[in-house]
Amino acid sequence: MRPILTISLMWLSIVFGQSMTIEKIRDNVIAQFEQINDYQVDTKISVKMTGFRMPKKKIRINYKRPDKIKVETKGFAILPKTGVDGNPSEFLDMLKHVTDIKRTIHNNTPFYKIMGKVERDSLKIPLKVNKDDIPEITMDVFVDAKKWVITEVGVYMDSESVFTFQTDYTEIEGIHVPEKSVFKIGIKGISKWSAGNPVDLGGPGSERKEFETMAKNAGFDPKKDEFVGEMVMTFTKYKVNQGIDDQIFEEKQ
Repeated sequence: MRPILTISLMWLSIVFGQSMTIEKIRDNVIAQFEQINDYQVDTKISVKMTGFRMPKKKIRINYKRPDKIKVETKGFAILPKTGVDGNPSEFLDMLKHVTDIKRTIHNNTPFYKIMGKVERDSLKIPLKVNKDDIPEITMDVFVDAKKWVITEVGVYMDSESVFTFQTDYTEIEGIHVPEKSVFKIGIKGISKWSAGNPVDLGGPGSERKEFETMAKNAGFDPKKDEFVGEMVMTFTKYKVNQGIDDQIFEEKQ
């Protein structure tokens, strides 16, 4: 075991010995994702939120570069606005200023922890009504330095967690794709927030509901003054780079 450990530590020292900037990390992460020209995947979703339960739902996600996505489902469904298609640029583009990049190791795997301030307009969660009292919004992004995938994202307002997005990956023909994603949201003092909806509600073509209305309909308790929830998505039956007709993304009249 000692020689294996020595080799592992040597490999990690080589990886972390290289000077890494946000530009280099981004290039590596995007290059990994851009191996995907298109994919189709079956997804099972379970949702638990304040005063709200949705039975386990099956949906089909179709994706085609650069930004075409089509979600197929019957009836009502709920999805996060960001990250559902696996595109890492959605999270990286939210960072307007990187404050630090730290090296860390988890389960003998090297990671980069990117910390920075968030571009407020890109954040699809509620914001305070009083624009003179806008909180500091920060984000931590964990990148697997071996697979070059984003495994966890955490967003904070005034150092208090608002949501996290964690993803486990599987490998298909040399490409790493999501196997399971867990989205957790927890907003305290929700009575001070308005308008921004952190999730999409409804099936294809449905309208987005205002966040406050959604919270009230979901059983928001003013005494607790918080909105919490968890969404778990598991991905199976991938078809990667097998060609998807553009017509599938066209809206039916």
